Amino acid sequence: MFSFFKPSSSQSFTDLGLLLLRVLVFIMLIPHGYDKLLSFLDGANDFPDPLHLGVRFSHFMTVFGEVAVPILLILGLFTRVAAVVEIGLFFVIAFVIHGSDPFGDKEHALLYLIPALTLMWKGGAGKYRDWE
Repeated sequence: MFSFFKPSSSQSFTDLGLLLLRVLVFIMLIPHGYDKLLSFLDGANDFPDPLHLGVRFSHFMTVFGEVAVPILLILGLFTRVAAVVEIGLFFVIAFVIHGSDPFGDKEHALLYLIPALTLMWKGGAGKYRDWE
């Protein structure tokens, strides 16, 4: 009856934890990206360009990393590659854009960076996907 809670089910807990991590964390990221998507579609040219790749390209890559990639992570598609994209995005946000700012300004980016690192090191999304 309670076999889910037996020690032999530790893999079930891991897979459930990965599912919750993917869905709950990255679903919260999409509204941040949606606002950036709307400004990108409106042709805004006042977006930060920390790597000097062009304002529109930086804006597009941020929208991609905050809208499209989280959807892939939520669905468990190409999880490791998607996690690497998120790691790059949030590393730049935390340590380049907010590099000289106090920790409180970096904290938001770090709170998205850590789950992406976890998914990359785990090597996938767990059994609740297996699309790759």
